[in-house]
Amino acid sequence: MKYSNPQSQSFDTSFVPSVVDQVSLVLGEVGHEAGQYSVLGPDPWQVIWNSDRSGFILFLEGRRSLLAWRSPVARVSDQPELLELLLGHARQLKKACFFIEVNQTSRDAGVRLGMASIWTGTECVIDLPGWSTQGGRRQKVRWARSHAAKSGVEWREAHPVIGSADREGIANVERVWKDERPERRTDSFLRTDFTDIEQVRRYFVAIADETIVATTTCTPVSNAGWYLHDIVRHRDAPRGALEGSMALALDTFRDEGFAFASNGPLPFWRPSDSWSDPDQLGMFGNRVLKYFDHQYRFQGINQFRSKFEPDRTMPLYVLRSPKFITPGIGHSITQLLNKRSN
Repeated sequence: MKYSNPQSQSFDTSFVPSVVDQVSLVLGEVGHEAGQYSVLGPDPWQVIWNSDRSGFILFLEGRRSLLAWRSPVARVSDQPELLELLLGHARQLKKACFFIEVNQTSRDAGVRLGMASIWTGTECVIDLPGWSTQGGRRQKVRWARSHAAKSGVEWREAHPVIGSADREGIANVERVWKDERPERRTDSFLRTDFTDIEQVRRYFVAIADETIVATTTCTPVSNAGWYLHDIVRHRDAPRGALEGSMALALDTFRDEGFAFASNGPLPFWRPSDSWSDPDQLGMFGNRVLKYFDHQYRFQGINQFRSKFEPDRTMPLYVLRSPKFITPGIGHSITQLLNKRSN
């Protein structure tokens, strides 16, 4: 991780634990979106702080572009300032700037600064005090879990950091899952890798015939909530095994007193009749959709995750700077989305 100040040179903070500690503290206090904890991972993230260091924005730097992931980690009132700081930093570097999967506040601030806006999906949140699979809202989850239980599947929390058997079992499921489709082996910050930021994560697994067959890796959103981050199943797992591991995670976090859980961004999915969006995808947006739908198969992901009907939804956007998008810039941003930076 690096700290960047638009008025000074960046410096590496790999050996400055106090900076990482401060980032962790701010995440716990004002983290509000799934994926913001990525800043603690192994990728070469940089951050820009606001003036009182109560918030920051995280980003990756490519040869011709900067990529900010999620909205600024800050109070709502401070988010526009941080967005503007990063946009100014990009201009100083003469690089294009992309803000990926940001909220309405950031979108509106970006539009005021002349950025182009594209609607790209929805973040789905479950309020944990009222979480249950009873009734009609989430009956598909209840039926799936019941089917798996009748097949002999059991669920528990796993501890791969301290348990070698759990570590080997989760690694095996992830390896088989990636072998099914080569595109799942992306090495970008969007990759599935249960060992990333494992010091803050929790793991819930399905067991069939004494073997781990499905895993739900959970990452904090803040001190108040969790993100059902990576959901992976073995190709031979009984139907309902994965739904059961996700439900166990939600049951556990509810019983421990957490306020909410995010099911993460659902790309290009909107809840019916809940809100409308003025932004059209346009030619650039449709190219992005086609490319990443082929890469990640959004429709299947959304169909599965939407079984866990959300209590709250938030529209998400991509913002891009007014700088003309040349083929070089397009290649730069694609590299940042698909391959770990050097």
